[in-house]
Amino acid sequence: MRGIVVGGGVAGLAAAVQLASDGSTVLLVEPKDTLGGRVRMRDSSSWMLDPGLHLLRRKGPLNQLLRKLRAPRVLGPRWNHREMLAIDADHNEALTALTTMSVGSEGPMAPEFVLPRGGWSSLVGRLIVASNQMDVVLDAGSTAEAINLGADGRLSSVRVSGKDIECDEAVLAVPPAESARLLESTNLDASGLRRCTEHRAAALDVALEGRPMRPYSGLFDASRGIIAVDATTEERVPDGADASACTILHAVNLAGDGPDALQNIKEFLDSRCSGWRNMAAVRRSTTSVMLHPCSRSERVDGSAFIDNRIAMAGCHVISEHHLSDAAVDTGRSAAKALKLSR
Repeated sequence: MRGIVVGGGVAGLAAAVQLASDGSTVLLVEPKDTLGGRVRMRDSSSWMLDPGLHLLRRKGPLNQLLRKLRAPRVLGPRWNHREMLAIDADHNEALTALTTMSVGSEGPMAPEFVLPRGGWSSLVGRLIVASNQMDVVLDAGSTAEAINLGADGRLSSVRVSGKDIECDEAVLAVPPAESARLLESTNLDASGLRRCTEHRAAALDVALEGRPMRPYSGLFDASRGIIAVDATTEERVPDGADASACTILHAVNLAGDGPDALQNIKEFLDSRCSGWRNMAAVRRSTTSVMLHPCSRSERVDGSAFIDNRIAMAGCHVISEHHLSDAAVDTGRSAAKALKLSR
């Protein structure tokens, strides 16, 4: 079988690995020059500062996949969830907010988290290594432009950067609007994807030469909708620095985005992490980053187009999981659904 995966984020890489392990010859197409989607690393001098608040759930699908790929070295120490301070909420509400990156959602009780060694780029790197080991062709910098169906309504090819590439199955592991565009190129009904509404948030990532969050490992203020965690590990601080005297701090305003939302994060940190501004060695902020591609009620069926030999993956696809775990779960499920329908 010849498979094409559109999208080189966590969902796409998980789908590619699963398709290849199930016997398909796989081409992964990613329009950007690098793989990893929203968890791509950015250069932050000698500090390893992930883009956004990411913790790996210890018993989640991503952790399970990494263990299956024999990648325990990228799995670092456990994050101390017992020392998270909940403000205007109980401890389980705080952990649920951290798991789902939303306020008022349901989630697993008292989940355990792991801090990845080398940051999230190390996890993406391990998925890329696994893809290479399984002979997945990684085509970064190329764009999937359209889908072509045969007379029987089944997938026949995908147009990639002006060239029609024949294939038997495809996984669309891209955001809802992009998936909709590709499906509509062959007159399939993508109205469910068009109804997806992004949830955007303001975020702040900062490397601190100090420990202003002590004695807490994280903070959650339910009334403000702000969550912040200390994600410090030895691998994330400069050579020669004492990790016990530094902080890799990530904060997100779950209540929304914009300049005011970012300012609210800073004022919250002023009140709970006194002096953090003067300790900042590297600081990166954004007034608007996509947190969720849709609300939970807007998630779509990843197998809706399975009869056409097309499956969908990503956080906008129905899953019991959230964030990166949802990406991995739906990526692998999409590949398995295609295998069952052969």
